Amino acid sequence: MKLDISCFISVADYDERSSHTSIIREHYVFLLETLDVNFSGLVDELYSKEVVHATESHDIIAEMTSFRANEKLLSVLSRKSPQQFQLFLEALDNCGQQHVRNVIDDRRGLLVIYSSSFYACRSKVGFKNKL
Repeated sequence: MKLDISCFISVADYDERSSHTSIIREHYVFLLETLDVNFSGLVDELYSKEVVHATESHDIIAEMTSFRANEKLLSVLSRKSPQQFQLFLEALDNCGQQHVRNVIDDRRGLLVIYSSSFYACRSKVGFKNKL
């Protein structure tokens, strides 16, 4: 069976009637356990897109555990605009965390295809550490 890729949605716009904070609340435990802020370059990507400020970025990265860093990131995101939350979703795509976005998008039954890779984000934001 041959699929026409042009029919797939590549960027999802959330229903304006639902807020991004309700999306964060709905997926809170999953996001706490799954987001990778330490090695993916996600926080640097969010900083480069002006979703988080320098102080917020530092506070997130300074957390001793990934769980606490994820808590801090979700807290920061819940105070951002819907447009900044959309940039967060795009950053997930760019930083090799499409699986996280897929779970969020599944709540609305969307089929999404991504082509970015984990290393693309790392090179864009100048991430120098190696795994």
